[in-house]
Amino acid sequence: MNRIEEMNLLLCRKQDVLILREQPDAAYLSELRRLGFEVPRILTVQAADFYTPISELVLKDEAILQALCELALERRSVFFMPYAVTNLEEEIANACGLTLIGPPSNLAAKINDKIFNKKMAEELGFPTCKGVVCETFEELREQYPVLKSFGKKIIIKEPYSASGKGLYVLETDEQWGALLTRLSRFAHRRPEHPWIMEQWLEKTADVNVQIFVDLDGTVDVFSIKRQILNGTVYMGSQMPPDLEHDVIESFLGYGRAIGSYLHNLGYRGIAGIDSIITEDGVIIPLIEINGRFTLSTYLSFISYVLGDNKKVYSRYFRVCTSLQIDYSILKKRLEDDKLLYHPETGEGVIIYTAGSLPYVAIGGENRFMGRVFALVVAKDWAEVETLAVLLDRTVNGLTEMIEVTNHSN
Repeated sequence: MNRIEEMNLLLCRKQDVLILREQPDAAYLSELRRLGFEVPRILTVQAADFYTPISELVLKDEAILQALCELALERRSVFFMPYAVTNLEEEIANACGLTLIGPPSNLAAKINDKIFNKKMAEELGFPTCKGVVCETFEELREQYPVLKSFGKKIIIKEPYSASGKGLYVLETDEQWGALLTRLSRFAHRRPEHPWIMEQWLEKTADVNVQIFVDLDGTVDVFSIKRQILNGTVYMGSQMPPDLEHDVIESFLGYGRAIGSYLHNLGYRGIAGIDSIITEDGVIIPLIEINGRFTLSTYLSFISYVLGDNKKVYSRYFRVCTSLQIDYSILKKRLEDDKLLYHPETGEGVIIYTAGSLPYVAIGGENRFMGRVFALVVAKDWAEVETLAVLLDRTVNGLTEMIEVTNHSN
């Protein structure tokens, strides 16, 4: 997952400085330039360890710290905008004289708490999912029959979770019994661990709203996307969202209200808000808040490069191959399949990160795991759907292609 740090390139301009673990694939940088993106100055840490938070590596890297200090001395204002703010990022900003954009680390942690999010939605008077906060495992066990009486399906959430982890969707008592057995082992170690238990609402849309909260309280709702989920796991986004105008206006209002609430807490910076629209047409505007960048954040300014008139569908795939795949190989496959995006036509597929492509060998076997992150771009949704089907076919054929390439060598 740490290799998706390259996605920050989609947010950068030429005058910016981006800190990464290693230099991106040259073919990937060349492709970004061809598409109209600006490539910033890139600094890399000396120890490219992918299992340690990059901020820890920066704090141990004298050359990086010196470069940042020099940068702060050269310019009147140098802003430091990390993926998320913890005490490590605060330490970097203080050590190098950078102006940190983001909330205090303790507030960032609070904002990412799903229990706090639920209480916040109730305080704002928003429509919410019917449910309860359980402070202990025993309380969770006691509340299950009560909530189950309101509907066939419920969801149980841990306070801090991401990418679908820590979320349990239950439809039967048998599933509940199996989960109960699993969680009881955890409860012996942490009996006071809190949970959220809510009624599952069938939905017509998952929506993500990105906001920026400024120091003066100004709230910019700068991106609304329709999210594509596989169960509870994020798979991609639809931009712009295929939603009615009045629905979009509602999300703009909810985004500003949430931003004002956060500002009153002392929050500054980006936040991502996950929402749903139920089958009954009710907007549940605050399912959870991420007080940091999300996969949706990186795609928020694509229209500034590709044009406002484009329909864009982002998608990612988990891929297992018999050989490492580099960016040039994948780009060539898209070219052969006549799928590669061309600015002249305004249609095609863009692979928007290179570092996440298959590179991790599994168990000593000649198999590699990775992820392909793609944008499907066209002038209307019908063509986007056609290209997306062809992209699925191309990605599903990667293993066969790599094996053929390997044998031919």
